Amino acid sequence: MNTNLVITTIKQLNAEIDKNKSLKENKKQKYRLQLDKLLNKYTEIEISDKFKTQYNQLNGKGVELIKEVKASKDKNKLETSIDVYIRYLKASLCDFEEKTTYLRKYITSFLFSAMLFLALSPQFYGFILPVLFFLPIYIGLKGVKQRSITGFYMTMSVVPVALMTSFTWIRYGINAKSDYLGAVKAIVDSGVAQSLAEKLVYIGPIFGCILLLFACLQLYRGYKSRDLFI
Repeated sequence: MNTNLVITTIKQLNAEIDKNKSLKENKKQKYRLQLDKLLNKYTEIEISDKFKTQYNQLNGKGVELIKEVKASKDKNKLETSIDVYIRYLKASLCDFEEKTTYLRKYITSFLFSAMLFLALSPQFYGFILPVLFFLPIYIGLKGVKQRSITGFYMTMSVVPVALMTSFTWIRYGINAKSDYLGAVKAIVDSGVAQSLAEKLVYIGPIFGCILLLFACLQLYRGYKSRDLFI
């Protein structure tokens, strides 16, 4: 199945955006570059018949957006609609090219990052931090499975705190080499039993290194799969 319909729609959308007087010139330039890039990509592909319904929906949304660009004078609403459709074009392109394997890989790395963060952060940051992130993790996971851009951003918010937690445990492990008793006492003071604290001196830094690995992996896979979300 060729892509003539969506190619025509992208060209018309580009022309209408260029003629629109409510959009600023820098925004028009941004959209022009993005749409031209997508136009070239859609020109180069053939779409399997199994994506016929999705392809028709994609083109239909483009036709509706062209009408909105012609009629709307609300700059903010118009920019949001154009941004959403460009994300839709990118996400659909990934589907048509069958490049969705990174979604599963991203979810896997996110789950490991989240679980390790929830398990390792209370020892140094108390239970408030993981509790605050529990709801975003849960909602973000559901959103990512639905390929929502909001869900994607919520899951990516785990990366900074996961890195922070991993660095804390790694630094703790380095310090524990020179002051074993002090390292154990630091964990005991956080409310952990003595016997468990003695094991965590070794186990915690190891899992901290694993958390660092998965957090970096999530960041990389998130970058690679960013166009899958709408």
